[in-house]
Formats: sequence, C-alpha cells, structure tokens
Amino acid sequence: MKPKARAGRTPAKRVARLKALYEQRLEEAGRAQQELEKRVFHLKTLYDLSREIGGLIGTDAILGNLLMMVMGTFGAERGLIVLRDLRENRIDAMAQRGFDQDPASLAAAAGEPLPSIDFHAWIPLEVDERLKGGIGLGEKLTGEPYTPDDAELLLTLSHQAAVAIRNAKAHEEVVRTAEELAASLRRIQLLESMKASLAKFVPKRVHDLIEESPEAPLLDKREADVSVLFADITGYSRLSASMTLERVNQLVEVYFGAFLDEILKLGGDVNETAGDGLMVIFQDGDPRRHAACAVRAGLAILRKTRDTNATLEGFCEPITMHIGVNSGTAAVGATKIEGAAGTRWTYTASGPTTNIAARLAALAEGGCIVLSEETRRRLGEEFALEDLGPQSLKNLAHPVRAFRCSLPADP
Repeated sequence: MKPKARAGRTPAKRVARLKALYEQRLEEAGRAQQELEKRVFHLKTLYDLSREIGGLIGTDAILGNLLMMVMGTFGAERGLIVLRDLRENRIDAMAQRGFDQDPASLAAAAGEPLPSIDFHAWIPLEVDERLKGGIGLGEKLTGEPYTPDDAELLLTLSHQAAVAIRNAKAHEEVVRTAEELAASLRRIQLLESMKASLAKFVPKRVHDLIEESPEAPLLDKREADVSVLFADITGYSRLSASMTLERVNQLVEVYFGAFLDEILKLGGDVNETAGDGLMVIFQDGDPRRHAACAVRAGLAILRKTRDTNATLEGFCEPITMHIGVNSGTAAVGATKIEGAAGTRWTYTASGPTTNIAARLAALAEGGCIVLSEETRRRLGEEFALEDLGPQSLKNLAHPVRAFRCSLPADP
C-alpha cells in the first residue's frame, strides 16, 4: 500500500520554494557584488586621490586637484570647493570649474554659511575649527541624480582632503616659521654688524650702559668722580703743513692705535678724538685707583710714542705728546643736540675737572705729564713727581698747583 502524500508538500510547491530561494540567493549575491564593486570603486578613488594630493604642499594645489578628480569621478558639469576662515571672516582658498561668474562674485556667493549657488550635491569640508567650507557639484552630464552612495563617497573624499589640507597648513606654518627665523637671524646679523661698526665711534661706557639696559639705558648726565686725561701732538699744525692730508691721517692712526691698547688695559674710555688729540675718562669705585690708572696711561702713551718714533725713524719726523691729568667731580652722560635736521647725542664728561685737564695738557712739555694737585693727592709713592707750584691757566680765575711726572729714562 502506497504512503499518502503530505498536505502542502506537492512536488510543484517544492520546486517553487526552491526557485524562490535560488532567486533570493541570486539577488543577495548581486547586491553583495554591487556592494563589493562600490567598495572597490571607493577604495580606488581614495587611492587615486591620495596619490594625486598626498605629495602636494599648497592648499590651492590640493583643492584644484581634488576638484578635477571629484568632477571626473561623478561626471559633473561644474564644481566648486571653498574654504572659509571663520575667525577672519574671509575666503581662505577656492577652486572652481564650469562657472561663468567672475571670481569675486563667485567667492561672495560661496562665502555664505550655505552657498547661494544651486548645487545638485553639497558636502561639508571641515579642516579644523577655523577653516570650514564644502564641496559642491552641479548636475551630472548623464542627467542621473546623485545617490546616497555618491554622497558617502563624497564625504569620504572630503575627510581625506581635510587631512591633506591640515598637513599642508602645518607644512606652510613650518616654512613660514623657518622664513621668519631666517629673517630674524638676518636682522640680528645686520644689527650685530651695525653694532660692531658703531662701536668704533661710541665710548665703551655707552656700550656697557646699553648692554646693561638695552631698552632704557641710563645715559642721563649725573655727577661722577673721574680722572680725565687729555693728550695731543706737539706741533700738529706744522706737521700738517709739511705733509699730505692722507700721510698725516696715517701717522695719527699709527700712533693713536698704539696708544689705544694701553688705555683700554688700564680701564680708560676714549671719549673724544679731535684731529691730534684724545680725551680719556677713567672711572672706578676707588678714586685713588682711577687717578693712578690715568697717570699710568699717560706714561704708557709717552712710552709708545718713543717706541713708535724709533720704528718710524727715517720715514717721518719724531713727534712728542702733551698730556694733562686732573681728577674730581664731573657731569658724565649724554648731551642732546636738537635741530631742524634731527637729533644728535654725545656722551662725555663736562665741567671744571675736564677743563683743567685740558689746560694742564697745554703746559706739558714733550716726554712728561702735568697733573693737578687733586690727582697728586690721590696717588701714593709709585710715581716720581716734581712740584711745579701754582700755575695760571687760561680762563681760570685762580692758579692751579701742578706737578710733573716724567717718563723714566731707559736703563
């Protein structure tokens, strides 16, 4: 006896169910294939984009290449990418193709929070909190609408572009910082060169004051205890008349150059030079010390004069120096001279102490120093001094007692 067929399980129904299941699996496989193809397309597009813009270091170049790739990928008839600086409320960068508007009007339209241009697709582009914008595409050349898959790919491209732009901005910042540092270095080198050049004309004391307080150096005149040395060449006028100006200048440079090292070693500051003369200021916390240094400097000048005369024997006539030294209180600091053409500053010591030093130099004979009683009072027994008694000096109401210090003869 044959078994009875189950209800609803006829061969025809089983075939139908199998067919439906097959069609379902086939549809799912098709969807999976489409999804795979979409992912492969997305990955290839991202790869191509990375290759195109990965090595670019300029925002404009990145936007230009990104726009061409996006329009080519989607077949858009026109496109725009814009970045806006929200802090400064301006367009930072923009790239466009297919628009007829002039760049200014297009930038104004694209500068709205949402562009006033009629796009068929618009994806935000956010680089950071300051730089924001978007990617806008016109109608596809095929007339097809943009799909959610298109929007997803555009958004991925936007994120990729944002990373590239951040890297480019960082590179631009590094380059800008390097250029600023290089410019600052050039300015520092120029200032150092100017400083070195000006140092030849400015007293050392001024250098020290500026170094101590560059923004507000204490250059105002103040009373200070100093020793002042004046030295000039005997018979300079006669020497100038018998030689060319160039020859005279060379001669003065040779002698004064020999003096300078000795003066600086003893703490003197060459304050002024006037043709054949030097004015040197000595300062120290101990008044006796700067007085002694001034006298030693005077003797060193006499010694260098003698040595240089011997070296130049036969080339020019030997010279002699007048040297005067005085100690006391002087007004030391800057004197401002203003005129219509500008302002000029001089840094010097002024007052009776300086004037007496200059007058004592006029009394000195070649090979000796004339110093004041005040300077003599500060010295110990180091120097052999000759009392010259009271001396009448030009433009001084009362005589000044003077002393002579001569250069010791060679043994």
